[in-house]
Amino acid sequence: MRIFLKKLHKWLSIPVGIIIIIVCLTGAILVFQDEIQEVANPGRYFVSEVKNSPIPLEELIPMVNAQLDSNTVTDVKISHDPERTYAMTLSKGFRVSAFVDQYTGKVTGIYEFQKSPFYTIMTLHRWLMDGSRTWGKYTVGISTLIFVFILISGFIVWMPRRLNKSRFKIQFKKGKKRLFYDLHNVLGAYACLVLLICALTGMMWSFEWYRNGIFKIFGAEVPKTQQGGHGGGRGEKKEKPAINFTNWQKVSNTLRASNPDYEYIRVQDGSASIHLKSSITSRDTDRYDFDKQSGDITKTTLFKDQEGTAKVWAWVYSLHVGNYWGIWSKIFTCIFALIGASLPITGYYIFFVKRKKKPRRAAE
Repeated sequence: MRIFLKKLHKWLSIPVGIIIIIVCLTGAILVFQDEIQEVANPGRYFVSEVKNSPIPLEELIPMVNAQLDSNTVTDVKISHDPERTYAMTLSKGFRVSAFVDQYTGKVTGIYEFQKSPFYTIMTLHRWLMDGSRTWGKYTVGISTLIFVFILISGFIVWMPRRLNKSRFKIQFKKGKKRLFYDLHNVLGAYACLVLLICALTGMMWSFEWYRNGIFKIFGAEVPKTQQGGHGGGRGEKKEKPAINFTNWQKVSNTLRASNPDYEYIRVQDGSASIHLKSSITSRDTDRYDFDKQSGDITKTTLFKDQEGTAKVWAWVYSLHVGNYWGIWSKIFTCIFALIGASLPITGYYIFFVKRKKKPRRAAE
């Protein structure tokens, strides 16, 4: 059995090794994209001076709209940290946000995801920069599926029949060949579980059949496929009603008072969501609907009571990007992703070294 799994591990790894390197390297970078952005652009994400109280939203949002070029605010994200700027999503563009100093009303920066280097990295990670999102998407998906079998077979082959400390250590003083062998086997064994989680969750974005299967396993209703292709209907665009942000500040104050341990509050037209510091996943948010005219909360939907698909996606995303145990899970995920990128390199080295030695032995 071990001989079969060893051959399976080897011959599955050779054709997809390059794809695995690309996906793991880009994934390691994307884990810390928010932190990298904050370090690179501190003036965008942090205010210059914290004052007694921020400008009320009903006054702040018109000030922001006046500074925008043919764009308007659709929602606002308020952090518990008074030193952080407000993040406001804009109506035009894909994931375009304005960052605002809530004490002065000044827009400190505009972030357009599609114009950032992280968008390029994401397209490489998700579909190998294939604009059609077809062959690239399925190439990554199939390679990830194969990677699952590679990890499982590799771990079984590595697993010692008897407890031997040498199998858990990297030998640095026994030659180059042994070093690469240990870097491949020992690091691969340590990173196997995290890489397996990342691979299994990553396929949720690649295959509809896999995604629907996961929903069924966890008892969530499989969402119906939207008609009209990827973008839905492309007929006449209906004008969206004007956003009434008159009572956004009142809603924000109400949620702050009832949830003092909040991480952030997001308010939009007619609804708000709140993420607590005690939440396990990064997308664990409670939803509140409110009356636009009075600002009174009319409906509360806690995360635990939301539909199954929302909870599955929250866990899938958090596990995939390593955002479930604060900074530590991110560090572990990033390190193990880098190890995942190294495994094909060390594996190729071991493979070609063995291939070179075979002709010499045959000649003797």
